[in-house]
Amino acid sequence: MTEIKIEKKKPVWPWILLVLGLLFAAWYFFVRNDKAEPVEREDKTALIDVHENNNIVATYVAFINADTATMGLNHVFTSEAFTKLTAAVDAMASESGYDVRADIAKAKQYAGEITKDPMSITHADKIRSAADVLSTSLQNMQQAKYPELSAEAADVKSAASAIIPETLTLDQRDAVKSFFRKAADLLNKMN
Repeated sequence: MTEIKIEKKKPVWPWILLVLGLLFAAWYFFVRNDKAEPVEREDKTALIDVHENNNIVATYVAFINADTATMGLNHVFTSEAFTKLTAAVDAMASESGYDVRADIAKAKQYAGEITKDPMSITHADKIRSAADVLSTSLQNMQQAKYPELSAEAADVKSAASAIIPETLTLDQRDAVKSFFRKAADLLNKMN
């Protein structure tokens, strides 16, 4: 009897993996690695990537627009909103070349105090103070860099003024949230 030689087929999967690897390498080289050149100023220093600041502002705007949190005695929502708002104001100021470091430090201090004692009756006072500082910063930045947004800046300032320091924060939830929404609207338009 004659022996029949059976030749095994060579596997195809190594070739498939090789093609997929080459496609991934080409994608990474041409698409993923395609970053814009840094913009240079007259003094030849590269500017920081502007998109980083825009993402901080966008994070705050998204947080406020997706607001489903209720304001409670612990003021977690208000504290988080102020944290994101101060970061967004700082980012927008950095992007536009406006110095708000002192105002940001004051706003962070006021915002930090609202979570220390949940039973304190001075939370509205601290919230109002932080809102005043941030709304003034936004208004000054608007006047210097975004003159077409004067109505929006005035809305933020009046929303901050609508927070009454003598009234309990939980009794004026709408005023506090209105301030955050107006600030988000202004920052979104500045962005």
